[in-house]
Amino acid sequence: MSLLARFEGMAEFLFTEAFKKGATRLQPVEIAKELVKAMLKNKQVSISQVYVPNIYRVYLHSSDWGPIASFGDAFLIELSKYLFAEAERNGYTFLTKPAVELHADETVNPRQMVIETDFDDSIVVDWGDDELNDQGVETEDAPSNRSNWRESTTIFRESVKTNFPAGDKSGRNSEFFLEIIEGPDIGQKFPLQEADLYIGRHGQCDLVLHDPEVSRRHLKIASGGENGWWLDDLGSTNGSFVNGQRITHHTTAPGDRIKIGQSVLVIQRAP
Repeated sequence: MSLLARFEGMAEFLFTEAFKKGATRLQPVEIAKELVKAMLKNKQVSISQVYVPNIYRVYLHSSDWGPIASFGDAFLIELSKYLFAEAERNGYTFLTKPAVELHADETVNPRQMVIETDFDDSIVVDWGDDELNDQGVETEDAPSNRSNWRESTTIFRESVKTNFPAGDKSGRNSEFFLEIIEGPDIGQKFPLQEADLYIGRHGQCDLVLHDPEVSRRHLKIASGGENGWWLDDLGSTNGSFVNGQRITHHTTAPGDRIKIGQSVLVIQRAP
């Protein structure tokens, strides 16, 4: 049986009964179709290859998220394999095996979805091929807990709103901090640590902005050692700018004006 046929059979087997009485709910096959559209929309052409994103974050209203999340990782693995087969059919290349995440987000309307994509060659994805039978179900010898099929990632997550203080109350010392000098969150400060800092409107970002022109996951700031900080625009709708210049990947230093949406951020040295 082909992979696509297996996916369709599994979707019908798992979800037909679950959705029979609630036809107004989002159907799983719709997620598969939208994932393929997102993959094709975000492909990148290099010299000899056409690359497509290997990370797909799907945001659903909780009323749609709940029924699908109850089926666990098997469905997400099948979605990942479905994307892989579609990419292979079109001659596209992934940096790693694709990974699909599913998140509940009350800002998304029922029966709608928001899909964010990313390129990340550092992730490790385990589909557990030797431990699943042809129906995508674990065998008796397979481990019962498959929540770590993508390393260090919880793939079914409900959004949790995070409030950030004006200073770091964790007791850690930070020589530099990020200050918002323009925008809806003006005056907010966030200490810069060694870990990557994700900025956006989504509640699961490290720094949450209430700026309607900022994407859900807009910008990543990573330590660049002596060279300052490395900025990565995460495929935002309105772009990221440093000192007036639009950037995709860029090294920044204290005093540079980082503009995303209506917000302007500056890295400052702590007194």
